[in-house]
Amino acid sequence: MRNRKLYFFLAFIIFPLYTQASLLLVDKGRSDFKIVVSTNAPVIDLKAASVLQRYVQQMSGALIPIINDGTAKTPFEICIGRTSRQNSIAYDRLNPSGLFINVTGNIVTLTGGIEKGVLYSVYTFLEKYLGCRKYTAGAAFIPVQSTIIIPSDINITENPVFAYREVYYPASADQEYLDWHKLHRLDDYWGLWGHTFNKLVPAKEYFSTHPEYYALVDGKRKPSQLCLSNPEVFKILTNNLRKKIAADPAKKYWSVSQNDDLGYCECDKCRAIDKLEGGPQGSILLFVNKVAAQFPDKIISTLAYTYSRQAPRTLKPAQNVNIMFCSIDCNRAKPIATDALSAGFRKDLHNWSLLTNNIFVWDYVVQFTNYVSPFPNIPLLKPNALFFEENGVKGLFEQGSGDTPAEFSELKSYLLAKLSWEPSADVDQLTTEFMQYYYGKAAPFIKNYMELLYNSSAASNRVLDIYGTPVREYNTYLSPELIDRYGQLLDKAEGAVENNPVLLKHVREARLPVEYAVLQQSRFYGIEKHGAFIQDANGVWIAKPGLEQKVKEFVLTCNMAGIKLLAETGLTPDQYLQEWAGVFKAGPKDHLAIGATVIPVKPFSPEYPNKGSHTLTDGSRGYNDFQYNWLGWYGTDMEVVLDLGKEMSIKEISISFLEDQRHWAFLPGEVIIALSDDGKNFNKAGMLTNSYPEENYQVSVKDYQLALAETAKARYIKVTSSNLKVLPSWRYAKGKKAWLFADEIMVQ
Repeated sequence: MRNRKLYFFLAFIIFPLYTQASLLLVDKGRSDFKIVVSTNAPVIDLKAASVLQRYVQQMSGALIPIINDGTAKTPFEICIGRTSRQNSIAYDRLNPSGLFINVTGNIVTLTGGIEKGVLYSVYTFLEKYLGCRKYTAGAAFIPVQSTIIIPSDINITENPVFAYREVYYPASADQEYLDWHKLHRLDDYWGLWGHTFNKLVPAKEYFSTHPEYYALVDGKRKPSQLCLSNPEVFKILTNNLRKKIAADPAKKYWSVSQNDDLGYCECDKCRAIDKLEGGPQGSILLFVNKVAAQFPDKIISTLAYTYSRQAPRTLKPAQNVNIMFCSIDCNRAKPIATDALSAGFRKDLHNWSLLTNNIFVWDYVVQFTNYVSPFPNIPLLKPNALFFEENGVKGLFEQGSGDTPAEFSELKSYLLAKLSWEPSADVDQLTTEFMQYYYGKAAPFIKNYMELLYNSSAASNRVLDIYGTPVREYNTYLSPELIDRYGQLLDKAEGAVENNPVLLKHVREARLPVEYAVLQQSRFYGIEKHGAFIQDANGVWIAKPGLEQKVKEFVLTCNMAGIKLLAETGLTPDQYLQEWAGVFKAGPKDHLAIGATVIPVKPFSPEYPNKGSHTLTDGSRGYNDFQYNWLGWYGTDMEVVLDLGKEMSIKEISISFLEDQRHWAFLPGEVIIALSDDGKNFNKAGMLTNSYPEENYQVSVKDYQLALAETAKARYIKVTSSNLKVLPSWRYAKGKKAWLFADEIMVQ
């Protein structure tokens, strides 16, 4: 983007007028300097020299020649890497990623550690002293000026706080973005990543013939995890791991970690180890240490995750074992260092740090259920990075939205990249610079929107959940009243850049989260205020005027922004459009009992309260997401009484249930419906049954309909639905119970 006013603004904030001694690098488009590399320069040094040459030429027009140190010295030189020109550089003070920049007289030295330190020194030089920036993937910002002046007394050494630094957002696909911000990419370093037990000892291959290889849970073998005390499991796993390493020997890290499931082994041998070590991490770490001994030249990583997060009492990780400590349970609304809800996390991290200094943190910085939903966590990024630094964490994997853009993903990626290198970085200054570049005159309004969003979230004192929804926050920081205020600020932002197509596109992308919240909440409200439907002059429910167009514009903007997924589950923008087509076609649930009082005889779970008991008579459909318009009973039967307010003639009664076995939601075995005049004495009107569940991971809604043989009169309706008492074998998980999610009780 070539915006002259923007260049002048950035030049003002980036380039102080050097009053100290300075060095003229380029004078009116020409330079006396030479770039010097070693005669035997490694590829990374040659790349660094080429990068510097290219950027200086693009800035000023001056092409500085590259020579090797076998030639005679010249008066003005920029020495890249380890050349014969330098004699006293303290390389022992640099770690593999560390960098060193020095100006002495007319000699500039840019060098660094053996990994990519030399290249990092060049990008740091370009940013700190030449004013170049790499805010996003794609083209960098390069100020145009024919004369380049730098201080003549530069002498800096930088070593990163974290040895491993990954920010998992779309920009990580841009190699120069990674190099500029000194980041890693898991595909380049990891042979196996994440949950790997099933990759190394596949249940499909072994469980049917050797169930003893797998976890004994409540007296039965389950393919949920491995039996880590079984010697055959060790042999199979190490043999398979050895084959994978041989096929990809350059990779440094290899994960040997629990599956993303519950149900660890409780056999006598595994249990004895776990009892001694205070938990299941005992048998895991003992096993992983043995595996690591087979591969001393590799780093074997294992997860400290859910049931394995607690540190063992006596076992220490082997020298080449890495602990990948996961923050999945942390509240994102408050700093980890001070939030009461993160006390257990802090304790476990401290205990691990007493055992090893090889700890990476797998941190989560996006809402996985709704990538584009408002998720005001930016002010927490720095305090959390500082907390990880203070607790000796060696590496960070900041999991964003992967290769699909999300809410403020460009800004979050940029800030996390800076904090991964320097946790004390000035986030306010970085944010101001980024916004001025990315939003131009709209920046003040975008900043005001972000601040209002965060302050409203903080004031609500609600947990910010990586598996939340914009509907669950409809009465807090995403209330309709606050959404109106956000919209007003975003209107002003659009107006400020309406004549600049690029900046306007950025602003409209920033608006997507608010538009998404509005759309999701309109499903939630249904026929109520702020809902998707209104009645026309004839009393027929129709889509609110303009809503269908709003959905189309949202999806169009998503596609133009390159958004591939709206959630971790795989929902694409086009599929979202199809969902809405179904919503409009089906309409609301119009029936005699809309607004009727519902009395829960057996309390529903407070985890997904939606509209409380009113959820069952609000006229709004429950769709394929259990967090929207469903009322749930966890591990208990459902029993509610519907009060129609007066005696009515009833022909048919129906109720909907959600089947989502992936989330342990099953259909009821039976539904009994009874009628009453006084709310005390009920007569059974009918029973609907369902066969024992079969394995099925397709999410669906089933309507249980009872048509009465004769029209009945009643004021009260009791609905009793039986929940599964025991989870089926294919979805068994220790400690888990079945969910029963019910929707509208319709009366005709």
